[in-house]
Amino acid sequence: MATARIVSLKALVHGVSVSRWTPLSRVLRLRSRPLYSAVRDYSAAISPPSKAVVYDQHGSPDVVTRVTELPPVEINDNDVCVRMLAAPINPSDINRIEGVYPVRPPLPAVGGYEGVGEVHAIGSAVKGLSPGDWVIPSPPSSGTWQTYVVKEQSVWQKVDKSTPMEYAATVIVNPLTALRMLEDFIALKSGDTIVQNGATSIVGQCVIQLARLRGIHSINIIRDRIINSILSGQDQMKQKPISSN
Repeated sequence: MATARIVSLKALVHGVSVSRWTPLSRVLRLRSRPLYSAVRDYSAAISPPSKAVVYDQHGSPDVVTRVTELPPVEINDNDVCVRMLAAPINPSDINRIEGVYPVRPPLPAVGGYEGVGEVHAIGSAVKGLSPGDWVIPSPPSSGTWQTYVVKEQSVWQKVDKSTPMEYAATVIVNPLTALRMLEDFIALKSGDTIVQNGATSIVGQCVIQLARLRGIHSINIIRDRIINSILSGQDQMKQKPISSN
């Protein structure tokens, strides 16, 4: 089972793997600058220009993607303009760029399906969201690898700003997949035992955590190559402390 990685978008463009968290604004090297005159004159109805990771054809991400500036977008009555704070790179994102994932956006496209952002501006008919709120696209929606995203309010779900950014940015795919695996096939109860393979993946680790919270025991099958790492002290399967509160 594939494991999601959080790496810099700049690294994706140049084909370099980076294993540390990098805020989207830093990746795209934003600098304060005057907006287009249209934005100054109609700031309530038009988004700022946006930097984005774009691809016009399918292929290897380090070949077909590029960072470019997109023009301002009109903010309609039911739209929300979101300034993206962070967006992960999931293996499925790479598959979409390669053209091998079953569901993919039409070309040209902006990469990314997950992330967390801050509400920058809202349309006149939007209720329940205000500038400064943190939101995530739920269900996942294409185009999160850019600095500003404009979509209808129905796309955005508010999240608590105290949530760690990396958790908020990744909560809508892997953790929810793990939850569905535990709930959609058989009625499990405290004391039951489950067996899963791919246990070192992000989904697998979420299954372990959610099962533990429910009193469900888990037997976890991992690849041979991971065992040597565990025995050598790298502790790749270490379970982080969790709270049921």
